Amino acid sequence: MIAKTFMTTGTKFHKLILCTMVFMILAGCAFSKAAPLPKPPARKQVDARAQQKHYDLGLQQYTKENYGEAKKAFEQVVELGPNTALGQKAQENLKKIQRILKTLEEIESK
Repeated sequence: MIAKTFMTTGTKFHKLILCTMVFMILAGCAFSKAAPLPKPPARKQVDARAQQKHYDLGLQQYTKENYGEAKKAFEQVVELGPNTALGQKAQENLKKIQRILKTLEEIESK
């Protein structure tokens, strides 16, 4: 009786191992046929001098209340490097300019 139970358990164990191995082989085939992951886009080199030049121009125009010209200069800063410190400041300044221009439009429409 004990031998019969052992053989049955052993057979079940062997079947379990066999099924596991087949599954692992099939899973490995499925993963090997997967399309390769796309490479992340290459980071664009930021021209720090040009960015600083446009930022300074934007500040000059902003102080002279030439908001249209300031906006163009700050947009150029953002285009050159939106994630740099100057790019972040320029985005904040663009928001301020948008609010100013909106307020001026509202005043003129009255």
